[in-house]
Order: sequence, then C-alpha cells, then structure tokens
Amino acid sequence: MKLRYSAATLIAVGTLALAGGAYAVVDPIAPPSETEGKFDTSADYRKAVDAVEAGKFDEAEALLLKVIEQTPETNALYFLGIAREGKKDLDGAQAAFVAATQVDSDNVRAWQELGVVQAKMGLKEKAAATLAELKKRDAACAGSCAKASDLKAGVAKVEAAIGAGQSAKLQSGEKLLFASATAGDGAYLEAVSLINEHRYEAALDSLKAAEVSFGPHPDILTYIGFANRKLGRYDLAEEYYQRALKAAPEHRGAHEYYGELKVVRGDLPAARKLLAKLDTLCTYGCAEADELRRWIDGERTGS
Repeated sequence: MKLRYSAATLIAVGTLALAGGAYAVVDPIAPPSETEGKFDTSADYRKAVDAVEAGKFDEAEALLLKVIEQTPETNALYFLGIAREGKKDLDGAQAAFVAATQVDSDNVRAWQELGVVQAKMGLKEKAAATLAELKKRDAACAGSCAKASDLKAGVAKVEAAIGAGQSAKLQSGEKLLFASATAGDGAYLEAVSLINEHRYEAALDSLKAAEVSFGPHPDILTYIGFANRKLGRYDLAEEYYQRALKAAPEHRGAHEYYGELKVVRGDLPAARKLLAKLDTLCTYGCAEADELRRWIDGERTGS
C-alpha cells in the first residue's frame, strides 16, 4: 500500500510507506489543519464547536445540522446535543445524543450526556439504562482501555445526575469533548505511523481522536475506511469511503482506496467506474489513478 503525506508529515512520522518492497512515491498532502478550509463540512464543524464554546447555541445548531446533512458524524451529533442542551431543548438534545451513540457506540461522552439529559427530563428508567450501559463498558475496559478515564467520569456524572433528578445541571463546567487543531494533527500523524506499522486497531483510536478535532474531514474518513478494510471489516470500510466522498466528492484518495476495496471484493466493474472518475479528476494523470489501475490490472493484491 502507498500512503501519501507532506514533507512535514514525513519528518514527524520518521518513516516512509513501503509498496512492493520499495519506497512509495510520495504525493504531498498536508495534515488536516492545513486543508480543512477546502472542505465545507470540516470547516463548518470547527466553526460550530467554536460557537458552542462561545454560548452561541443557535448558530452552532444551524452549522451542525448542515454538517450532519452531508454526513452523519458522531462528534457533530454530540455537539448538536450540547447546543440543544444550551437552548434548553432537552427532547432535541436527547435525540442528538442517541444518534451519536448509534453512529459510534464508543462515543463515551455522548452516552454520558444522554444519561444526564434523561435524568434532567425525569426519565428515570432510561437514565438507569444509560448508566448500566456505561457501567458495562467500564467493567469491560477494567481500567486498561484508551477511554478508561472517560468511562469512569461518565459513570460518576450520570450517577450524580440521577441522584439530583430534574435539578441536575445541564453542564458541569468541564471542558467539552474537543481538541485543538494541533492535537488533531498529532493524532493524525500518529495514525499514519501506526498504519505503516500495520497496527490498524491502534491507528483507528488515533484517527477517532483526530476526528474530534476536525469532524468529518475526508482524509480522516478515508483512513478510517482503510484501517477497517485491512482488518477485514469491508462493509464498515465501504461506509467510511462513502462518507468521505459525500464530504468531498472529488477526493482522489477516497476514490482510489474505495476502488481498491472493490477489487478486493471482486467487483471490478465498480472499481473501473471509480478509476474513470479519477481519470476525470486527474487530467494529466495522478498517483491515485495509476495505483488503482495497477490493482485492477492485478499487479497489486491483498486486502
């Protein structure tokens, strides 16, 4: 496989991808903070988070609904819930948090805020069920998973909210689930390095951390798809490639890797359609089209 990133990325990661035993051709693609302005969904996401943190809940809600219309993304749904909490729209907040957990069942903060909102609404049975879900995840983690601290904090917060009942606070004053662009870039670079080491599960953790910073950024979505593909989760990989292309219909990397997945799955006609699209995007040729053509011609094999 051939991963592509900027010179700065290569220096930070300290490694080159290998393709067929030789160093891959590197096509300069900047990390997310340098490219988010090219993609409306990612730019709107970060504007919305800024609006939430500034208490501009109507503005945040409008931006987040635009993002979600393009592609369902768990962090965008989480922040939509936070914005609606701020507006005292508890029914709407509950719906957003439920959706966030459905898109990504590992979104601990969404489970946490769902339980708090349910307690605030006086929905004792639902709040108890949400608490039970958090406790089950905490027990399975046993303090050793990446989200151990979030799980323990979530259990404590929902327990406190249930105890307080309808007087539970909507916000505890804690910092929202958000990371700076610098932190997001760091997580992205770490993910690239882990992918090169074939440590795909760990790479997914880092990509999800980067996604908190940048929302539905097509580069991140594409690599989440790629890591899932390498783990044999083809349906999930396809879902993320489709999300990437919905967020950025001309994203060359997503077309290439989606085409490779189609080859792996034996759907050569679909792979050729993706190659045809790449050829229209790359008037004078590009590495993505060349690589997908090699896969279609049988020069590349594997997952």
